[in-house]
Amino acid sequence: MGKSFAGSGSENSYSYSYSYSYSLLNFVKASKSMSKGKSKRELTRRFMSPKYFLGFDGGGTHLRGCLIDENGDVLAVAAHPPASFPKLREKIGEPVAALASELQSRAGLSNATIVAAGFCSTGVGRPADREIAERALNQKKIAQKIIAESDALAALTGAFGGGPGIIVIAGTGVICFGRAPNGEIIRAGGWGFLLGDEGSGFAVAQAALIAALKDWDGRGPKTTLRPVFENHFNVAGIDLIISQIYSPDFDRGKFAELAPLVFDAAEQSDEVAKGIIRNTGRAHGHLIRAAVKRGHWQTPVPLALIGNLFRRRDVLLPGLWEVLPEKDFYVMAPRFEPVIGAALLAMMAAGAALNEEFLGKLERSWQVKMKHV
Repeated sequence: MGKSFAGSGSENSYSYSYSYSYSLLNFVKASKSMSKGKSKRELTRRFMSPKYFLGFDGGGTHLRGCLIDENGDVLAVAAHPPASFPKLREKIGEPVAALASELQSRAGLSNATIVAAGFCSTGVGRPADREIAERALNQKKIAQKIIAESDALAALTGAFGGGPGIIVIAGTGVICFGRAPNGEIIRAGGWGFLLGDEGSGFAVAQAALIAALKDWDGRGPKTTLRPVFENHFNVAGIDLIISQIYSPDFDRGKFAELAPLVFDAAEQSDEVAKGIIRNTGRAHGHLIRAAVKRGHWQTPVPLALIGNLFRRRDVLLPGLWEVLPEKDFYVMAPRFEPVIGAALLAMMAAGAALNEEFLGKLERSWQVKMKHV
């Protein structure tokens, strides 16, 4: 052999060559003798096991996980109850380890070595928080290498298969993330409702409630949002919603749940609601423009719009294109879900190459797996 993998010297080279030839001979013999019911995948696992990677997406509604291999096969997908890092912090290792064990069991790989695992969740975007999460997961020994990142980075990586592009995630809050062609990660917005969440579901509802109150006290124009909210809160006048709005139970999520009412009013030609939605689209455009300014992009730039607010993208996009030249962007659906993005981050951290052949196979395997989940 031209290069020894067992150390220096001809003896080690011979030992490695002999061992490899012996394993290869057994593989060939087994392939001939195995019954027709045995799959190619089982044969490969038995004699030439690929490298395995785990991905975890710690969302607010559930903790989701996947197990994939370097060949682009999705071997297992599962979900457990929510396990948000901001709530669990040092204890995050317990639910993640339990899900990892289930994934390996489902794939028939309970004793297999996992090369790397990616855990992504809200609250893991800062170095100190990443360190806490990685330390907790390393204690559970679920993989040889652990990487913890924000859920937005998992969404970005999944959306473009680890390649360049920009995402805007707009739900209760809003954030823009981009991966430039040189690999640089760029962030714009996402500072929370106290420091600016323009373009979020919370901001849409807040602006609409303020407009309805201004209608009532004479500081603003007439708007159908006023009776819409009076009916929604079951009050005789919009001024009577104050006790409900300032209730401890009426959090940002409750605000964001009002956003569809504003979209409905805009589609029914209420000028105030139309202005709010237009400004929301413009806010998204300003986020994207900030990300574009900070990277060297090739046009058209891939753009994915993610989150509940973009279910009504048809009325948001006109405002967005007031800020951006539409010809410079290619709006596309995310290629993969964030849980796959987390696994891809693990692969990238382990030095694996994400070429188009691999991504194409992974995409097909994911689609097949989802039909049976």
